[in-house]
Amino acid sequence: MTAQAGSTTSPPDAAARRELRLTLRAKRRALPAPARAVADRAIQANIRRLPEFHGACRVAVFLAFDGEPSLAPLLDGARLRGKRLYAPVLDGMRMTFRELKSSRALTTNFFGILEPELGSAIDARELDLVLTPLVAFDDCGVRIGVGRGYYDRCFRFLRGRTRWRRPKLFGVAYELQRVAELRSHAWDVPLYGAVTETGVRRF
Repeated sequence: MTAQAGSTTSPPDAAARRELRLTLRAKRRALPAPARAVADRAIQANIRRLPEFHGACRVAVFLAFDGEPSLAPLLDGARLRGKRLYAPVLDGMRMTFRELKSSRALTTNFFGILEPELGSAIDARELDLVLTPLVAFDDCGVRIGVGRGYYDRCFRFLRGRTRWRRPKLFGVAYELQRVAELRSHAWDVPLYGAVTETGVRRF
């Protein structure tokens, strides 16, 4: 696979992955506020147009951190459509999902990320759609996060499936986070699709 405009090639070794994470997180944080606002609106609009979003009743989202795209306006509209929203909650090395009722019921975890303080929990297998944060992704659906492995552990049951049912994992990122090629490891959970400000990809 050859690199495309605006993409970054990642060699397969762990040191290169660490360097890629540092580089892309810095580029993401450095996005000027006006450009970020335009991109966030485009990302939200692309998510709203997803058939998978329209058909989902239980949607996992993330609360933006470290320059990630903001989903805030999308969340208000999703609640009005009767969707139940869930956000990650970290407990040691384990990640679960808890219902996201309002911004007033949030606390900060040990990474400084907001998460629901109250709200009912849900088994990850019962989610319909998971809007997944990431640091980098490629055109085959390989995703890398910050390197802690929370999503890969939580959704490892998807690795053995030959057919996608639920949940469907859609990475949410800026186009600058798309890379030419990433090596997939045995523990990686692939994305079903990815949404950026330029459109939607399905893998």
